[in-house]
Order: sequence, then C-alpha cells, then structure tokens
Amino acid sequence: MKKLLLPIAILLFSCSQPEKENKPKVYLAILAHPDDEIAMAPVLAKYAKNNTVYLLIGMDGRFGTKPGFPTGDSLVKVRQQESNCGCQILGIKPPFFLGFSDDLTHNETPKFMEQVYYLKQKIKKKIEELNPDVILTFGPDGDTGQSDHRLISNATTEVILNEGWAERFPLYYLAWSKKDSEKLRQALGFGLNTVNSKYYNVSISYNNEEEIKMINALDCYKSQITKEEIKVITEIESRDSDNVIHFRKLITNNTKQTEF
Repeated sequence: MKKLLLPIAILLFSCSQPEKENKPKVYLAILAHPDDEIAMAPVLAKYAKNNTVYLLIGMDGRFGTKPGFPTGDSLVKVRQQESNCGCQILGIKPPFFLGFSDDLTHNETPKFMEQVYYLKQKIKKKIEELNPDVILTFGPDGDTGQSDHRLISNATTEVILNEGWAERFPLYYLAWSKKDSEKLRQALGFGLNTVNSKYYNVSISYNNEEEIKMINALDCYKSQITKEEIKVITEIESRDSDNVIHFRKLITNNTKQTEF
C-alpha cells in the first residue's frame, strides 16, 4: 500500500503547484516619443494577449510633425491621442506620459542635468510602481540615432544599474538588423542604426495577426506618417515573411579582476 500511496502523493503535490510558465507577466516598454511604440508593436501585441503590457513615454513629441500639423502644446495633445489610439489597437494599456520636452540635450548644461535627474527619478518610480517582469527600451544606438531615443535608453539603463536591478528587472534593448534598416529606407527614406547579428541574444517571432495590428495602428499616427507611407510599409511587410524582432539583454558580470 505504501508503494502505491507515494506516487499518488507526488502526483497530487505536483498538480497543486502553480504553473510558473503560464503565469501572466508584466511587460514595460520605456520609450521616448508617442509613436515610438510602433518600433516594437508586433511584439507588444503578441505579449498583450496573455499578459499586461505597459508603455512609458518620456518626451512629449512637441517638435516632431508632418506639414499641416501645429507644433508645441497643441501637437502634444494630438500625439497623446494618437498614442492612446495605437495602444488600444495593439491591446496594451494606455500609455503613461512623463511630459518632458523634446530635445533635452539641446538645453544648457545646468538645465539639462536637472531635467535628466528628474527623468530618471520618474522612471525609477514607475518601475517600482509597476514591478515589471521585463523592461524593453531602445539600445544605446537610439533606434534611428535620434538624441531623445539615446537619452531614454541611457536613463533607463542608469536606473537599472544604479539601483542594482539588472536581475530583478531584466532589461532588453531593441536591436535592428541591416534588413530592417533597408526596409525603413525604402518606406520612409531613412534607415536605422543596426546591431551585428552575433550580438542578438533574444529573437521574438510574431504572427500575421500581430503584424496586422501594427499596420492598423499606423493609421492612428496621422501627425507622423502619411497614408502613402503606410501603403508602402504595408507592401514591404507583406513581402517579408521573417516576422521577427531582435533584442539584446543587458547582461552584467560580477567577476572581479585587477587587469583589463
């Protein structure tokens, strides 16, 4: 009888344990401007199906627009509405806007240092509040190299390293391939900053449904992209069957050494 009871007990115990792999996670994308979420939209849509996905936007986007749209405070409101629209289509939570002005790096040094300090404090507070399992942001290359993109990447990384959070809050940088860059050049006339494939350590595939959500979300960002550009992007994406976005995980090494 004892021989029979033991495997039954083991089976009952194992069945009562939570399935860690199936437990919903919290994802947090920390990006610069309203519309930057499009860069990783299919991945955000993929994980939003069974998890909670948040978006934190650092800058207000007041200087970036297409002809025919106002700049300044009026554009800030427009771009917030556009980002809310895009997030709804992707299935992620409405974005949090930190409200810092575009082009912080163009400020004089004292003001720049003050603004960056408060930016990092707000990022830190939001990370503590949301307690994400995964954080996504631009790499140090800054996506297109735009200064705010580099700054949001640096600020997020500094918070993680300063607080000793690399293990608690795994950080992943978006990593574009040369193929990705060429696709954007065909669509919009400019490319991306790329990362050699040997440095990718995470590659996330997505399906057609998630790609379609990204295409549909593009129509939200009327101040940033024209219908003609959306048409070109749609045609290019329809010819690309790879459906994968690459990332680099921030990996720290605690090994001590006394020489370089």
